[in-house]
Amino acid sequence: MAAQHAIFNARINTQDPTAPQAAAIAWDGDQIVAVGSDDQVREACDGNTQTIDAHGAAITPGIVDGHQHLFHGAEFAQGLDLDRVANLTDLRAAIAAERKRIGPGNWLMGFALEYSAIGGKYHHSLLDDAAGDGPMFLYTLDVHTGMVNAEAMRIAGLTGPMRVADNSVVVVDENEKPTGELQEMAAMQIVLKHVPVATKSDRMDWYAEAIRRQNAVGITEVHLMDGNVETVGVMRELEEQSDLKLRILLHHFVYPYTTVEEVEAMMQTKNLKGKRWQADGVKFMLDGVIDTGTAWLEHPDSQGAGTEPMWPELGLYHKRARDFHDAGFRIATHAIGDRAVREVLDVYEGLPGGSNGRHRIEHIETSPDHTVSRFKPLRVTASMQPVHVRWLEYDLSDPWSQRLDATQCSHGWRSGDIMSTGALVVLGSDWPVAPFDPRMGMFAAQKRRAHDVAYDQPVGKTRALTGAETLTGYTRNAAIAVGADNERGMLAPGMKADLVMWQEDPSKVNPNDVIDLPVLRTVVGGETVYQA
Repeated sequence: MAAQHAIFNARINTQDPTAPQAAAIAWDGDQIVAVGSDDQVREACDGNTQTIDAHGAAITPGIVDGHQHLFHGAEFAQGLDLDRVANLTDLRAAIAAERKRIGPGNWLMGFALEYSAIGGKYHHSLLDDAAGDGPMFLYTLDVHTGMVNAEAMRIAGLTGPMRVADNSVVVVDENEKPTGELQEMAAMQIVLKHVPVATKSDRMDWYAEAIRRQNAVGITEVHLMDGNVETVGVMRELEEQSDLKLRILLHHFVYPYTTVEEVEAMMQTKNLKGKRWQADGVKFMLDGVIDTGTAWLEHPDSQGAGTEPMWPELGLYHKRARDFHDAGFRIATHAIGDRAVREVLDVYEGLPGGSNGRHRIEHIETSPDHTVSRFKPLRVTASMQPVHVRWLEYDLSDPWSQRLDATQCSHGWRSGDIMSTGALVVLGSDWPVAPFDPRMGMFAAQKRRAHDVAYDQPVGKTRALTGAETLTGYTRNAAIAVGADNERGMLAPGMKADLVMWQEDPSKVNPNDVIDLPVLRTVVGGETVYQA
């Protein structure tokens, strides 16, 4: 049978080590049937084949965001975007404008708040008047802390210290009065459970729109890191409505307080999948974040924090990991601090058969050499987000760096060093923590800084990734990490037709030019889901 679609006159970076370059590609349905020269691919076509002249444009495999919160990001995007709001004056102005827009009495929701914008310790009095007549909840950039106003605390009945299910913290002042800072999810839920839930129809529209926006920058697949049993229904419905225009690999979020019954329900989803989604992973969060002292470090940070994991009963994490490992699930564990990363490697090493190439660690923001060297022999995937250096300063004046000592700072964000050992490194954004545009990640991976900062110096002294390594981290490695390298991650006959057409090859252009590199077409499973 002849191919349905073909592209000629292209510069194709196949990511196939046996045939790394090609000029043409053809597919039938969702499967590639030919890759090679123009003449070779024409042999797979007939008069009914729909052909495209690429006019010399570049083609790569589809971009995979290896760590993302797609559905929560779509919901957050309906609120106030505080990305790059740099100081308290601008923050107050943005909040006041949002209150005027949404009106009195309504919940004012914001996201991507930078810790540095507060200018020190948070207290609700800093923002109460700006928030006006109504409750307010602001997520910090990492979604690990919530900043609320007095009205939100009143609604939640938050008047003093509260015991929470894990090592989350309701921050209080010297008089044991809540300041409005809620560290980690269990503490945030005290207030969030009072926020009205949007209608299902609205949420489904938001999800479809978020997917379209990601298609427009070349994303064909996301590794979803905060799923639950209900998420399976969302993916099914999106697919039924023909709105699932990318692939989703779901990881159920397992908390310290997840019940046995909830674990059993997750187990039942192991073999559930659709045409473009699959539920075969779980995600744990062993520690928090460095900026607030909830990351688990080898020694206390500059403020005496960072000494505990998020799981009060560490043995329960070990047990849950073993249970899901035995059930055949892929395990992803959030571990930011050096102590947390070491612990996860120890746990994976102790599992029957070890990681067996299935399990991964998310973030890995600081780790010494002796920890970095363990990833390859243990066959543990390092899932990293180079774009997160966008909040750091090269002179170590940022909140993250101020918490750590000089050695820990020098061991930060080691995607290049880990890849140099031969370990598998997967790249992503963690959206809505950082923008999902992979071009920002590609720039940061190679330059070790954000594209929109005032300085040119790289953050830290560890090795940056090359352009070729960066593209591999977004394509081939991402497929290997989820056991899909027999059908995705490279462009070859028999593989899924997931691809992106660019004006230039993003792995070969100057990193300074990748941010504005035009995406011309995105194809998922043979379907053109975006065209410029």
